Amino acid sequence: MSTAVAQEEPGCGLPRSIFVADDAEVHDVPMSVIKRPLISTVDREKVDDFKRLIQAGTQLTPIEVAWVQRPEGNYYFSFGGCHRWAAHTELGSTTIPAKLVPVSPATINLYMGASSPFRAPGPQQQQEQAPS
Repeated sequence: MSTAVAQEEPGCGLPRSIFVADDAEVHDVPMSVIKRPLISTVDREKVDDFKRLIQAGTQLTPIEVAWVQRPEGNYYFSFGGCHRWAAHTELGSTTIPAKLVPVSPATINLYMGASSPFRAPGPQQQQEQAPS
């Protein structure tokens, strides 16, 4: 996996991605393993355009997937790329081109708050889970 700095966006001096370098490896990730915790609002026309491009064999920009490696297994989260995701979903794709971004469970906690699967249960949840 590449650790190079992302290429700058032409004209503004800012990187195209805050997560991965342009030359990072692209993987065909099974859509069934990716969690998308945020509700997306999509532009129907844009989704339809992406569907046409995918059907024509055009390589779209890969989505970025936050990847948490834990002893019990791997976790994958996608917070962006909603139009590409919708297009692939509607076309019945089983995989989606993605760049994996290794992150810690603490990073997912920042994005998802109390909904994160990596949060330690609070006192209320511990009482509810305790055997009677």
